[in-house]
Amino acid sequence: MRMGDRLLHVITLRDVSPAAGHVLADEICATIVHETDRGIVVLDAESRITHVNPAFGILSGYSEDEVAGNDFSILFSGHGRDIRTLQQFRQQVSEGGSFEIDIQARRRDGGNIWLRAAVTPVHDAHGALEQTIIILSDVSRDRDLRYLQQDVVEALASGLSLREVMDFICRRIERIVPDVQALVMMTDDGQVMHPIGRASLPKAVVEQYDGARIGPASGSCGTAIHRHEEVIVPDIATSPLWEGLADVPLEHGLHACWARPIILRDGQVAGAFTLFSPEPGHPSTWCRRVVGACAHLCMLAIVQEHARQSIDRLAHYDGLTGLPNRAWLRQYCAQARPNSVPRVTMVLNLDRFQKINEALGHAAGDTLLMEVARRLRGALPAADILTRTDGDEFVILTQTAPQQAVVRAERLLRLLETPIMIEGVELRPSASIGISISDGTDPAADMKTVMKHAYSALSQAKEAGRNCYRFFSPEMNRAAEDRITLAAALRRAIREDRLSLVYQPQVMTDSGQLHGVEALARWIDPELGFISPGRFIPLAEETGQIEVLGEWSLRTACRQMTAWMAQGIDVPIVSVNLSAIHFRDRNLPATIARIMDEAGMPPERLTIELTESTMIDNFEQTVEIVTAIRALGCGVSMDDFGTGFSSLSNLASLPVSEVKIDQSFMKGFEEPSGKVYSVVRAIMHIGQSLGMTVVAEGVETQAQYQLLRAMQCDVIQGYLFSRPLPPEELAQWCAASMSQSPPPVHA
Repeated sequence: MRMGDRLLHVITLRDVSPAAGHVLADEICATIVHETDRGIVVLDAESRITHVNPAFGILSGYSEDEVAGNDFSILFSGHGRDIRTLQQFRQQVSEGGSFEIDIQARRRDGGNIWLRAAVTPVHDAHGALEQTIIILSDVSRDRDLRYLQQDVVEALASGLSLREVMDFICRRIERIVPDVQALVMMTDDGQVMHPIGRASLPKAVVEQYDGARIGPASGSCGTAIHRHEEVIVPDIATSPLWEGLADVPLEHGLHACWARPIILRDGQVAGAFTLFSPEPGHPSTWCRRVVGACAHLCMLAIVQEHARQSIDRLAHYDGLTGLPNRAWLRQYCAQARPNSVPRVTMVLNLDRFQKINEALGHAAGDTLLMEVARRLRGALPAADILTRTDGDEFVILTQTAPQQAVVRAERLLRLLETPIMIEGVELRPSASIGISISDGTDPAADMKTVMKHAYSALSQAKEAGRNCYRFFSPEMNRAAEDRITLAAALRRAIREDRLSLVYQPQVMTDSGQLHGVEALARWIDPELGFISPGRFIPLAEETGQIEVLGEWSLRTACRQMTAWMAQGIDVPIVSVNLSAIHFRDRNLPATIARIMDEAGMPPERLTIELTESTMIDNFEQTVEIVTAIRALGCGVSMDDFGTGFSSLSNLASLPVSEVKIDQSFMKGFEEPSGKVYSVVRAIMHIGQSLGMTVVAEGVETQAQYQLLRAMQCDVIQGYLFSRPLPPEELAQWCAASMSQSPPPVHA
C-alpha cells in the first residue's frame, strides 16, 4: 500500500491455535476409534447405522458396507427376547442419558455372541437427537462364567452329593473352555489325594491319581496342594514335577496341566482343581480366570459338604462318645429289610448308673460313659454296630452266630468289671444285657420286633439281680444257664483241686522206647459227672480261667515228673499244652522257671506245647517268648501242625524243638497214593530238615504205624500204644514196655 511516496505493508494476524488443536484432537479420536478392540457403531436419529469401526467387523463379521443404512436391530440374534431388548434400547435412548444394555447378537457366520453396549445419545443445541454412539464389548465368556456360578449354586441347593456337584462343574467347564479336560482332587489329611470329580478325562489318568501321595513333585495337582499355590506345567513330558508320572497322561494325548489349590476359609487346603490340555503351553488369561472361579466354586461345595456332615453328625451321633445315637438306630431300623436283620441284638444297660451321677456328679458319669464306650468298641469286631441310645444304654447289632452270643455277652460283662479310677474313687462298673436272636427265616421278624424282644430280655436280666444277661428265647436262656453253671463248677474245681492230669505215652518209632508223655487235663465233677476237655477247655478260655488252669497243669506235671524221678521211673519228658492266651503274657518264661524251681525239676525234662493259632495272635511276641523258654533249657513243640495258617517261614523262625502232626491227618493216611499221605510225608520232611523231632498223633492202627515207620517218623503217639493213663497206671505201662519190643498195644 502506498501512502505518498512511502510503501507500507499491512500484516493481518489471526490466532489459529484452536483450529490446529481440533485437527489434532480429531486425528487422535480417529486413531482411537480405528485401533480399539471395542466395536464402535454410530447411529443416526432414526437408529440407522452410519459408521462402524474395524473392531466391529471382528466382533460381528460384518463390514461397514454390509450394515451401513440398516437399522441397528440387524445385529440382533432373532431370539424371542430381542423385541423386549429393542424396546428397552429405544426407550432409554429417548430418555437422553447414557446407559448400558446386554444384547444377544448374531454374527455373520450364524454364531451367537453376547455384546455389552455402552450407549451415549448425542443431541443438537435444541435438544434434538442427532446421533447415537455405541461402544460394544464381547461379554459371552463373562455370561458363561456367571451362568456357571448360578447353576452350581442351584446344584448346591438341590441336595446333590458332593461328587455329583464336582462332576457337574467339570462338565460345564469343558463346555465353555475348549480342548481341556477337568479333574477335581480332594485330600482329607494333606498326605494322600483322591478324585472327587471328572467329566471326559480318561479313567486311567484318574486312577493314577487315586491314592497318590502329596508332595513337592507329585504332578501338577499334588504339587499345588503341597505348595498351597497355583502350579502351571506347560509341558508334562519335560517337567520334573511329573517325573515317573508322565507316561499315562502322555499316552492319552495330554501334554499340559494347570492346577490351583482349593483353599478353605480357614486356610486349609482341601484339594485342587486341575485342567489338562492336549497342546503344550501356558493357559490363557481366560482359562486361568475360569480355573480360579472353579476353585472357588469347589471350595463352596466342600464347605457345604462339611456343614452337611456336621449337621448329620449332630443329629445322628452322640456328642459325648461319638457313637451313633437313637435317631441313627431308628433310621437304621426303618431301612433294614427282613433279610438284613442282625442275627443277634444286645441291649446293654449300666447298673446303678444314676447313683454314680448322684454321688460323684455328672462329669464323673460322663467319664464313666466314655470309658465304657471305649471298652465296648475295642472288644467288638469292626463289622458290629455299637450305638448309645440313652444315658446309660448301649445297643449292639451283630451278625455273629447265635451260639456265640453267650461268649460275646460274658466277655463284655468281664470287660466292664475292670476297675476305673474317677476323681480318686475306684469304680467297678457292671451291666445287664438283654439279647434277642433272629434266625433270619421269618420275614415278619423286623427290627422293631427284634428290638422289642431285646428290651424284654433286658428287663429279665435286671429282675435276675443285674450284672448278667438274659435271652428272649427260653431255650437260649436254658443253654446260657447251663453254661453259667458249668463255668461256676469249673472255677470251683480249679480252686478245690478237683481236676487231674493223665499222661499219654509217646514212643520212638525205631526203638520202641519211651520218648515222653503228654499231660492231658481231666475233670470228673461230683454232680455233673465226666466233663469232656472239648467242653471245659474252650469254656476256660472264654471265661478267663485258662491262665489259672494252665498254671495248675504246669505245676502238677512238674511235681509228677519229680515224683517219677524219685521212684526211679524213667519218663524222659513231659509235655504240657498252653493256650494262646498264655503267650500274651511276657512273664510266661519267668512263671515256668519259678514252677520248675519249686518242683525241683530239670528243665530238659519239660516241653511246652503251643498251637499254630498262637502265632497268629502276635507272631513277634510269640517268637520272643518261645526263645526265652528255650533259653531255660525246656523244649517247645508246635502242636496240631498243618491245621492252622502258619507258613514255612513262621515255622523256620520259631525256635521250636518239636513239631506234632495233627491226628486228623491219620484219616485217609493209609492210602499211600492219596493226598493225605503226601501231606504227612511233606510235613515230616520239613520238620526233620529243620532239625526238629516229628511226632505223629492219633495213631490207632498197625497199618498207620508201619507207614510212619517206613517214613522214618521220629515219634508216635496214639491209642495203638496206650490211652492217656493216670500216673500209677503209667508206671505199670513203663514196666511192661521195658520187657517188650515193640511196646505194648492197648485198645
